[in-house]
Amino acid sequence: MNVIANCKSESCPEKWDALEGCGESHLAFCAGCFRKVQLVDTVEAIQGLDQLEQIAAASKTLADTFIQSKS
Repeated sequence: MNVIANCKSESCPEKWDALEGCGESHLAFCAGCFRKVQLVDTVEAIQGLDQLEQIAAASKTLADTFIQSKS
């Protein structure tokens, strides 16, 4: 299951499948925060997007690893 890894919005749907598609398999749109979300496959990619203040989604395992690395 893919989840949103680094969104700070309280209205975040948290699941990749809940987002609207953008015509690209790795991009979606979040209606909760009106932002683009990119599906990635490494913790480093999540960290990079987070540093750019962009939203990333990934497998639950990668998202959990990212969250643990921030604490």
